[in-house]
Amino acid sequence: MHHHLIRKGLRTSVGLVVESAEPREVHHFAVLAGYGAEAINPYLAFDTILDLHSNNSLSKEVNSSEALQRYIKSINKGLLKVMSKMGISTYQSYCGA
Repeated sequence: MHHHLIRKGLRTSVGLVVESAEPREVHHFAVLAGYGAEAINPYLAFDTILDLHSNNSLSKEVNSSEALQRYIKSINKGLLKVMSKMGISTYQSYCGA
């Protein structure tokens, strides 16, 4: 989609948002970003975390919103590590690379 929009001259006026059950790990998010995704909604990962919390499989000291925030923070830190190893300083530079 990213390359098609570039060929049509529309890429700068469109943002790609991926809503998928597939991304779970940092690598999945990095690949989607490399293909041009500017936002990613991993709804299955979020639902899994909420289900684990409701089944008391997670620490009792962490509420459901805190568990989701920790997941998002870990993905962000992982993406930062991947990008820094490549010498990329911003997500926008990595997006579509």
